[in-house]
Amino acid sequence: MVVMSTIVAILILCRLLLKHLAAQSKHPRGRIGVWMMRLWNRAYLPMVEWSLSQLPRRSFENILDTGVGNGASTALLHSRFPRSRIIGIDISEKAIAEAERNRTTNVFFDVKDVEDTGYPGESFDLVCAFQTHFHWPYLENSLHELRRLMADDGLLIIACEQKKISYFLPRLEQDDDLRSWLMALDLNLTQTVRRAGWVAYLIERFPQQTAPAAEKVSRGLCLPARGFSESSLR
Repeated sequence: MVVMSTIVAILILCRLLLKHLAAQSKHPRGRIGVWMMRLWNRAYLPMVEWSLSQLPRRSFENILDTGVGNGASTALLHSRFPRSRIIGIDISEKAIAEAERNRTTNVFFDVKDVEDTGYPGESFDLVCAFQTHFHWPYLENSLHELRRLMADDGLLIIACEQKKISYFLPRLEQDDDLRSWLMALDLNLTQTVRRAGWVAYLIERFPQQTAPAAEKVSRGLCLPARGFSESSLR
């Protein structure tokens, strides 16, 4: 009986710990948040480097990096595009405070919600979302905002682990489903690249007046990401 009670207690503690770590991945806080952001750098920066290598060979004058954590992905963007003006945003004040510690020329950080950044429309030539979009409470709202921010010839790159798509956004796992859903948002999936469990999507905007009708879009695809509820909308 004692052994069984101990096992149950351990399982409960493990579940609480996993729940806390999951919350930290969405909104880093305190010392644990700082530690986890450094851990993420080791795990995900190779994916960021790979996904950046998929970009077309062109210049991007203004770049937005979303969900930047401690700014490591923004630093990689700066090393690749040293003449660009780059803004990194995150909803976590702790994350932005960490990112500011390593800020360099033409790189700026701001505490912003990706659903409502407040930046002028058509401000960015490149918008990046690395290992983050599956955490956004309402993906459709966030992509509406990012489309608004993209220049006419702007590019959106979304990259993450394939398993995150499978778990959080299973209805968008197939390229045809994702393409149809994006069309309803006046966005065009131009390329999908996969490698070693990673996936990168290159997305352009359709001009409002010429955007095609997306007849295949399922209402179910507009639901919040798994694990979020109406009360979690920021």
